[in-house]
Formats: sequence, structure tokens, C-alpha cells
Amino acid sequence: MLVVRRVGIIYNPLSEAAEQLSHDLMDYLQSLGVVVWRETSQESPGEMEQEPMDGADLLIALGGDGTMLRAARFAIPSNIPVLTVALGRLNFMAELTPDDLYSGLQTLLNGGGWKDRRTLLHATLQRCMKSQAVFTALNEVVVSRGDISHILEVDVQIDDTPLTTYRADGVLVSTATGSTAYALSAGGPIVDPRSRALVLVPVAAHLTAVPAMVLHEDSVVALAVRSCRHATLAVDGRENLLLREGDRVRICRSNKVCTFARVHPHSQFFASLVRRLRRE
Repeated sequence: MLVVRRVGIIYNPLSEAAEQLSHDLMDYLQSLGVVVWRETSQESPGEMEQEPMDGADLLIALGGDGTMLRAARFAIPSNIPVLTVALGRLNFMAELTPDDLYSGLQTLLNGGGWKDRRTLLHATLQRCMKSQAVFTALNEVVVSRGDISHILEVDVQIDDTPLTTYRADGVLVSTATGSTAYALSAGGPIVDPRSRALVLVPVAAHLTAVPAMVLHEDSVVALAVRSCRHATLAVDGRENLLLREGDRVRICRSNKVCTFARVHPHSQFFASLVRRLRRE
């Protein structure tokens, strides 16, 4: 049960529909006595002010999957539920559309709905056996080539056991949530979003006998860059850090979760899956 008294709205400023809806939604919620603030999704979580979010009960994301990922990055530290509203081209994570937004909100305001807790990834970049940076991902962690004319060589270990060396455009590890994002376009399987499993997917691999794999939820994956060519690290489509030969990215399931506010039953994911794949 959600108690909604304080709400944040994050919208895509490049979408006129999202910006207009953010104003209309703010007016509607304020008329009901709800404390509301709104912010553009172009700001990173580090640039947003944290004070307005203190004590927030709900964060509403208006846009496509990119907007929702940015909202999630902001909500995760405080475990604020995110309500996703489809206004973009890709909306696998969307719960509502503009047509059913207000009825869905009324359900939540009346104490209905449920919390959908999604698995996150914890990634550590290691260089010369020392930790350089730590990241949290909702969708995926990707090691990919930085030089467009050369493939990348990546050694893969699972639970400290060597698996293979991929010669590919890249290698990614995704959550079940991320299985419908980059992992899907790279040939990975669609995984039930309730699963806590990890998915290992090579991107455009050359002559490999090891395809995409679904791994146990407690698996630890290590991706080590063998190639002297430029490589990059991306986390949910962000960061894009340059990697060096010998750099190692360690990935496991995070002890944190991302919570989404839901109105529809879980079966709605499967009911709309084919339609979303067809972009209908």
C-alpha cells in the first residue's frame, strides 16, 4: 500500500507532450492537496537538488525508457517508488499511458496498487588490482569497443572460473529488467522481470561457441579487457569511461533494489509484450 502525500515529477523537456502533461499533472495533484515538485530529466541525479525529494512518497516519470532510467537513478538511493508513464518510443518499463494516468493515480491515492521491486547490478571497475569506481545499474553494464574499426577481446569469468574470451563489439551483463533493452537488441533472451537472474550477452561476437547465457542470481561476472584497442564502460547508457588493457569490471547483483509503483497486475507485462516489440 502506498501513502502519497509528496510527489516528484520528472519529464523529458524535448517532448512537448511530456512538458505539457507535467504542468497539467502538477496542477491536478496540487488541487488534491499533494505537495509536488517537477524537474527535467536532462539533469543528472548529482545535479538535482536532494532537498525536494526528502520524504517523497512517489516519483512520476513522463517520457521514454531513457527518462525512466534517469528517474530511477534519482529514486534508488532513497528507495522512492517510481511510476512510469509512456510518452516515448520505447516503453518496456511503462506502467501507464496518458489515457489511463489519472485513473491509475487515483488508485494509488486511494491506497491501491502494489510495489514492484526490481533487481539492480553492482559493478566495480578495477585497475591494477585497485577499485577505481563503483556503479549501480537497473538495465545493464557494458564493456564495448571505443575504436569503430577494431573488435574487442574480453576475458569472461563467472564465479572466478574462466568461461571464454569473446572477440566482439562488446560484452554486457543485464538484469531481467534490462533483458528487454540493449541485451535484447544484441540477441539476448527476454527474462521474466520478477527474476533476479543475471544475463550475459556478447555483442556481435566473432566465431564464438558461447552464446548468451542466463546466470544464477548470486553469480559474479568479471569482464577483463585483453585488447590494447580502446574500450569503454557504460552503465545504463551513461558514464562511457575509457578502459585500459588489463582493466577488470566485476559485476554482481546489488543488495539494493529499484521500486516501481504498479497499478496493473504483473501479467500485464506479458499481455503487452508482443505489442511493445512491434512498437504498436
